[in-house]
Amino acid sequence: MRAARASAAKHHAIEKTRIHSTEATTSSFALKEKGIFTDTSRAMVRNMVATLDVPIRSVNATINAVAEALGVEITGSVSGHSIRRIVAEGGVAAEAQLVDEMNIAKGVTLSGDATSHKNINYQSHHVTYSLPDGHAATRFAGILHEVNHKSETQLQGWKSRIEDMYDTYNDVVGGTAGALDVRDFPSKVKGMLTDHAEDQKKLVRLFTEWKRSCEREVRGERALATLPPDDVIHLLWEMTESLVNEAGGIDGWDRLGVDEQQRCYSNAHHNLLAQLGQEQFDSLPQSEKDDIDFFVWAGCCMHKELNAAKGGNSRMRAWWIDNSVEGPVLLMNKDNVAASSAGSSTAKQRAIQVSTGGAQKVLELAGAVFRHKDDKKGQQDSLRYYFEVELGYRIQWPDTSNTRYHSHGDAACEYLVNDTLYLTFLELVPLKKESRTSTNIEYNVYRGFTCLKTKQEMMSWATYNQCITHPYLRTIRNSTANILDLGPIHMKVISHLNHIVNDINLILAPDATYETLTLDGKPFERPEAFYAIQRLALDRKTYPHFPQLLVAFFQGALDTWIRFSAEFAAGGAIDKSSPSQRQMAHMKTTNDDNEGALGTIRTSLRRAPHMSLSHFNSRFMYKKNQTNTYIENVLDVSSRQKLRKKARERDESGEERKRRFAQVEYDKEVVRQHREQDFKKRARRDAAGAKLDAVIPRLTLEDITKLRTPEIDLQIRWHRRFDPAVPAAKHIPTTKQKKVEVLLEAVGRYLSGEATPGGHPTSSQPQALDNNAVTSHLLELGDGEDEAEDE
Repeated sequence: MRAARASAAKHHAIEKTRIHSTEATTSSFALKEKGIFTDTSRAMVRNMVATLDVPIRSVNATINAVAEALGVEITGSVSGHSIRRIVAEGGVAAEAQLVDEMNIAKGVTLSGDATSHKNINYQSHHVTYSLPDGHAATRFAGILHEVNHKSETQLQGWKSRIEDMYDTYNDVVGGTAGALDVRDFPSKVKGMLTDHAEDQKKLVRLFTEWKRSCEREVRGERALATLPPDDVIHLLWEMTESLVNEAGGIDGWDRLGVDEQQRCYSNAHHNLLAQLGQEQFDSLPQSEKDDIDFFVWAGCCMHKELNAAKGGNSRMRAWWIDNSVEGPVLLMNKDNVAASSAGSSTAKQRAIQVSTGGAQKVLELAGAVFRHKDDKKGQQDSLRYYFEVELGYRIQWPDTSNTRYHSHGDAACEYLVNDTLYLTFLELVPLKKESRTSTNIEYNVYRGFTCLKTKQEMMSWATYNQCITHPYLRTIRNSTANILDLGPIHMKVISHLNHIVNDINLILAPDATYETLTLDGKPFERPEAFYAIQRLALDRKTYPHFPQLLVAFFQGALDTWIRFSAEFAAGGAIDKSSPSQRQMAHMKTTNDDNEGALGTIRTSLRRAPHMSLSHFNSRFMYKKNQTNTYIENVLDVSSRQKLRKKARERDESGEERKRRFAQVEYDKEVVRQHREQDFKKRARRDAAGAKLDAVIPRLTLEDITKLRTPEIDLQIRWHRRFDPAVPAAKHIPTTKQKKVEVLLEAVGRYLSGEATPGGHPTSSQPQALDNNAVTSHLLELGDGEDEAEDE
């Protein structure tokens, strides 16, 4: 009977196993296996937190909500601590991925940018490399907290970041793929993309020196390894003998500490390798030398255009002064309004001097009213609803309240198209209030919008925006373009601007079209704005200065373009580079990647103020570099185990605490240096004051004629302490005759009682100098300087 039932029992057992297996795979999911989170669970958590931005505290709830909807039962849960560790694994994998990919790249370029958040400096890093198939890839290399923004600190940031990534690769992947030498990295770097600040240009120079130093050292090390043993022993003996002699012999060397001996030996060994490397390098063909040392710098195209617009505005603003024409209405803040209306004449003059006007100012103020960066301030949606009713669609004022590229030009276009509606809206704003009054900023915007001279500046801004800005941005904002290939485009920008400056009627003529005016010959970005400009330009009586302002704006932009496109000049590194070199040094046309990363960390820290920098880097690198694919397709079981170990070590290293401590120590050192500087300044000031206190004023023409030039300077300084009419030191003439004139004028005021420490001279003091005698004496002095001038 047992044998008879065996077939049925077997079928029943198989069916039962199939049912249980189906239930296990379709209706349950275990996060852990033997107490360890599975690779699938880890990938799911990383994708939720890093890619989908699910908050850590919501991960379990999200998993359970999705599972419930799918009819799947979840076994286990993941703690916040485990989530952070799992996300950190993604960051570690991203570092290994970067090194792995750079190792096969033909060439590497770097880019960076910095910002401050809550008074802490953050530096973003990106790496772009040219792949063997001819394509280029850009990877996020992390954001570092740096104690200051000096070029040396930025270079050290790159060094430490690269060293960390190579250490990570060697710990995680190096066991199977072979360890890599971090000194090989600088040799692969062929260029750097930054903005145009001087500290960035210095960084490029420092990096170039480091690149060559590493290349020569590695080359020398390889050369040393190929020498016969006797030659190696001879070189090392000479090096050691030189070290001992420099230390003053064996006794002097023995007196050095072990650490100092090691430092001296390390430096000497480095110099030996550099020397051997340079000798090997010098023996190479020139073409090979050029490829090895090839390194170029390029400036972000967006910053070029931004600086050109600023240069154009500066030249346009200067036109009013240069031509003695009263400029646009001044837009004063509340304090200056009060000072100018109720203050003294000096306060009024000061208020006028520090106040500005013009298109740039009113467009910024309009941004604060219509679209303030703080969404609790300004009119915001009220303006959008108003335009929806009036025009049938909503309008958003360009973001001039924030720092946004080409926003001022866009805002000028926007106002010129809808000027009547904006003025009407501003007239309605105070009527909605109980007080029936406008704020000072609202009143300033209205005054600026109704000022015809300000409007002429806006017309210039808008014309440049339509003819140059948007056509240029359409050209360079290409994700696959290499900035090193854009030399002809920048030369075209300069040529086009020069053409317009020489014939402004190209814009003012009634038959002007986009074919001849826009940089790329394509239609205007906002045609109605250009048509509004043409219509207004016909009214020469109302807008008489527009042609001259337009020429000034374009001339200022032209001068700036020439200055900020210098890297493309004939005979420069980019101009002389070959197509293959430019491909190896592929760089994007803009620095948007770094600016975007810095914007992301700002918003992330607002949402999660206690997020560590390491956690942010892990999330952002994993997401942007598509590291999930690298983990799945490249890392084997052994590497994944090492990955988890590396993440644990990094989590326990306390690097965030070290970062904070380093900032505090740096701040303390800065304070100490500043206190020392202040002490020295006070000492110098006290010494100078004591010297002036001991001065006996020379009040007669006879005494003054006997003074040497340094004594004249001292007399002038003595009078400057209480006589505001005495010019500042930087404005004092350099010739003795002119200095005597300044001193005689000061003496005259002193003797007349206009400027004296006590208010009036005493009866025993000499009387005012005779003007005829002074004139006669100055004629005798002439323009020359006596022999004491050389002292």
